[in-house]
Amino acid sequence: MPVGDPGQEQFRNMIMEMRNHHIGAGITPMMTMRSEVAHSEDLRDRGGFDTTAQEHFIQLLIRADKMRRRLTHNPDSANLGDKIARAIDSTADINDGANPFGGDDIQMGTNGQYQLPWDFSGADPDIPLSSALDLSNNGRILLLSIDIALVAWTRLNSRLRCSFITRFDSMRIYGCYQQILGYLVTFGGDENRTDVAQIEASDEPRGPANAPNRKTETAGGNAG
Repeated sequence: MPVGDPGQEQFRNMIMEMRNHHIGAGITPMMTMRSEVAHSEDLRDRGGFDTTAQEHFIQLLIRADKMRRRLTHNPDSANLGDKIARAIDSTADINDGANPFGGDDIQMGTNGQYQLPWDFSGADPDIPLSSALDLSNNGRILLLSIDIALVAWTRLNSRLRCSFITRFDSMRIYGCYQQILGYLVTFGGDENRTDVAQIEASDEPRGPANAPNRKTETAGGNAG
């Protein structure tokens, strides 16, 4: 599947092509967080994940939210003439601006269509679909919340802009991030771990049919 085509499974409603290149910048730290979640051994534990893993994922979420804030259209009140003078001063250094990224003080030119540089078909081993992952229920719901946020980024009305996202779209993504944080706080941490006594049927050394309480189990061990 070439980049630009719709994704598969949980990504099937993604819009892969847009004008706003800042959408890709907003998605980037979430892709890092998704990779950490999808490939984490801690999230295979059905009892939950410990405080160390919880804090690691929260830091990745904070980084993603910082990028969201930076991409929100928020021009400052500085004099535009002074900013232009600095921008064309050959002796000045480039900087982040008062409200990074800079550039939302003037109307930008129209961009061509931009394709997200990721393949969400499942063909990329670094971006596996949920069906291909061996995660606990806690891990699956966390991954799902991340994927919901990724899809939401691509469906913002701000994708039709040349750059930046509106404050309203920014709040929509903020809501997705709050949901992710809620799962991390509710399911993560040493105090929220659950004691799990039994192994899953698929982990039985002689196969799922030999697991307790299967339909094939007979009274007294006699075949009926």
